[in-house]
Amino acid sequence: MKPADATKTALLVIDVQNGLLHPTHWGPSRSTPDCEENIALLLSAVREHNKKQGGGPESSSNSVAICHVHHHSIYPNSPLRPGDQIEINGQILDAVQPMSVARPEPGEKIFVKNVNSSFIGTELEAYLRGQGVRQLIIVGLTTDQCVSTTTRMASNLRVVSITSPNGDLDEGDIILAGDACATFAKGGYDAETVHGVNLASLNEEFAQVERTQDVLRVVFGHSHV
Repeated sequence: MKPADATKTALLVIDVQNGLLHPTHWGPSRSTPDCEENIALLLSAVREHNKKQGGGPESSSNSVAICHVHHHSIYPNSPLRPGDQIEINGQILDAVQPMSVARPEPGEKIFVKNVNSSFIGTELEAYLRGQGVRQLIIVGLTTDQCVSTTTRMASNLRVVSITSPNGDLDEGDIILAGDACATFAKGGYDAETVHGVNLASLNEEFAQVERTQDVLRVVFGHSHV
């Protein structure tokens, strides 16, 4: 990890949408109770950092790009199908809209997908390359599906890599904030097991799996979280 002041950085927030709050569709239990709180902490840190740079996510070379990815399912039984609503704690919410902790602010990019990868059918790859991003921080839902697929593709596409004129590859950094991701129990395995195994598969092969507090400390200089 590198300080955002010294390395062009982007925060990628994947599928933090109301439809993922469905009480039964995704699985009997969910991992990572602090996931949403950690996502909120990272978004707050990025926005605070950008204000110090003089504006929004594209205001200067040291500002951090904020990218929200929203899933719009093409399947009629999905809680993430556009037009559907979901009842949570007595409130009727639009299923594809972002959760309150991850509502985009003006100037933050939104990419809409209908498959697991945030790079398929979107302009995300072109945007990250165009911004010169060398460090990508990934958070969101769900660890084993859209987060994993996107992380693997970010690595395989080398979206934060550059090649020198003599052919040397500088791969940049892909950071997966493991405690700012979550998934559900499935296949007879509890949610924390599914979450942990998938993080272990990604770590040091496709990304560096880090804790939110460490990302806040190293990348954004927060000594106390």
